[in-house]
Parts: sequence; C-alpha cells; structure tokens
Amino acid sequence: MITTIGEICREKGLRQEETVYQHSSREMTGFKIVSGDFYEAVMGEEGKYRLVYKKCAEILDFPMLSRIFPPFGRVMHPLREKMPYFTAGMEDMAGKLYEGKPVAVEGGPCLFGTDEVKVEVVRTGGRKDYFDYNTGKSHLEDGNGYEKNMGFLEFAAVYGGEIQAVHFDNKKSGLTPQEWMFIKYPFEIAKSVSGPLVLSIPDMSYAKYLEAVLWNVEEKVRQKALEEFNRIGHEISDLYLDVIGRMQTLYPNVRCEAVHGRDEGICRRFYEARAPYIERNKILRGITRIPEKLESIKDYVSMPALPYYLFGIDNVIEINSMDETDSFRKCRKAHKGDVNLSCILLPELLSKDNVHTIFDAPWDRKEYGNYVVE
Repeated sequence: MITTIGEICREKGLRQEETVYQHSSREMTGFKIVSGDFYEAVMGEEGKYRLVYKKCAEILDFPMLSRIFPPFGRVMHPLREKMPYFTAGMEDMAGKLYEGKPVAVEGGPCLFGTDEVKVEVVRTGGRKDYFDYNTGKSHLEDGNGYEKNMGFLEFAAVYGGEIQAVHFDNKKSGLTPQEWMFIKYPFEIAKSVSGPLVLSIPDMSYAKYLEAVLWNVEEKVRQKALEEFNRIGHEISDLYLDVIGRMQTLYPNVRCEAVHGRDEGICRRFYEARAPYIERNKILRGITRIPEKLESIKDYVSMPALPYYLFGIDNVIEINSMDETDSFRKCRKAHKGDVNLSCILLPELLSKDNVHTIFDAPWDRKEYGNYVVE
C-alpha cells in the first residue's frame, strides 16, 4: 500500500496534535511510504502518541531524531528534513558516544531490483521461458495458464530435469537515486560519529539463492548458469565499488570496508565470525520458511553486525531500507548481549510514476544516474 504518516494517524483516529508529529512539516507527514500495514500507535512518556513499525522501529522526523541523537543533525541530504525515519536504539547510541565509546555504521543497497535482470531458461526441445530475477515472476508469452502463473522457484523445481541452459540479461546500467541514498546516508552518519563504515554489496547472496533454486538441475548446467550470473553480479558490483571509491575521496576520514563476493578473505572472516550467532537452531528456525532462501537470508540477517565481526566494535548503527526491519530485528536478537545494534531505516523512494518504488519500477523508470556525488 502507499500511505503517509498523516494518513496512518487519521486511520487510527488520532488528530495530529495528539501525536509527536504535532509540529512536523507537511512534507514529512505527507511523504509517501510504500509498505504493509504494520503500524501501531503507542503512547509515549510525553503524553503523545507516536507510530511504531512492526513493533520495532519508532517513526521520527528529522528534528526529533536530531534531538535524541545530535550527530544526525549534521547529516546532509536533499531529503533529510522531508522523510520520516524508522529508528530503534538511537537514544542509547547517543549515550555511548557521550561516554566516548566507539560507534560504527553498516549499510548498503540491494544488488539490483525488479526488471533489471531477466532470466532465460532453455528447456529440452529449445523452448524458452523468461522470469524476472528479483520478483521471480514469469514473463512467459505463451504456454498454458498454469505455467504463466509459476514463479522461477516453482518452475525450476517442476522442470529442473528438462532445463538445458539458464542465461541472464542484465539491463542495469547505473545506480538509481535510491541506491545512491543508501550509500550517501551511511557515509554521512559515519562521518558524524567519527566511526568506521561497512558497506555490503550482496552479490554472493544473490548467487546463493540461484544455486539453491537450481538444486535439481544437471550439475554442468547449474555451474554454467552460476558462472554467467556471477559475471553479471560482478559487473553490477563494480558500479557500486566505483561510486564507493569516489565517495571515499569525499570522506577521507571515514574508514570504509566494502564486503562483496570477490573479496574472499573478508567474506571468510564474515562467515566464521557470524557462525556462533547465526548457526543456532533457535535462530535458524526464525530466519525463513523457504529453504531455498535460507543461505541468502542468513547473509542479510547477519550483515548489520559486520562492524563487530570486522572491527570488534560492539556499538553499531544500521542505515538501510525500512524493508530490512525484519532482518534488523532478527540480527539484534541473534547478537543480544554482545552487539548493541541500533538503526535508522529509510523509506523506499517512489519513482516518477507515483505507483512503484524505484526498486520495483519498470526498467525505463529507474532514473539511473539521477543524483550528484557530493
């Protein structure tokens, strides 16, 4: 659904003066948010209601967040005073900074979104079927209705024995304004807290999912598909690494580590360090009910703790999309007692069609390069 903070308050029978958003700008309360209906109004100590998302993240505006976490007031971004922020643990994190404790930042966008990488599956007899890699939805133009309604995961499970080849068409030619935002904000906040930054580029996670989907495809076919997909993943990763490199020249005092599949050494450290936290039955049972997604989602759930794994810093701020609220919550639970994890999660940006987020928009509405590196 597409909603706003103002609409959510009205739906809950609240007048704006009854909420902490009484003095929030119209731009903030009217900022369009694409999400499920997972909001509740909670009475705060000040006698005003505030919205909480998924029982985890309090929604604040820029002045409110800057008051409880003063370094945020130094963050620069064109949308900084227009967006709502989905936050957890930021007041405590301000206290850690006041005590002189080191604080690190973690973030980074998804590798690619909807309508950017198409999958072509060649079956026995030369028949070809097409899917969107991100959504898994079929682009089949013929065949029966049953097959048209099959996603890539189900299709591979049913027709795995017939699959002769899997190819990929990469249409992603640059970064979108949303992907840029998920790099800019982490750099800005790392600078504001004088702490190191870890940016994850999850090409290895996307490849893990593909390998799991193709579990019953002939080994030689599967390996060729993975090789081709990894080439595309590396091409896309290079787009991010180029921008991150340019950002590092603008933020010379921010130590930044980029975690991606080709850096085998840093990935090995990542997997070894997370094992005591993630590889526990209690945690694994709560990650996902879809076996094919387990390995990739283990990455997403553990990535917020990367500064702890790599630097030993146990006070961490995750800067990410509000779509990562569940991953944040699961990571916090898995590392409870060892990592003090907080978050500032941002809403996904709408594309110019005002219907889709940029992430889910058709390829020709991605607005590649519509940002300025500064």
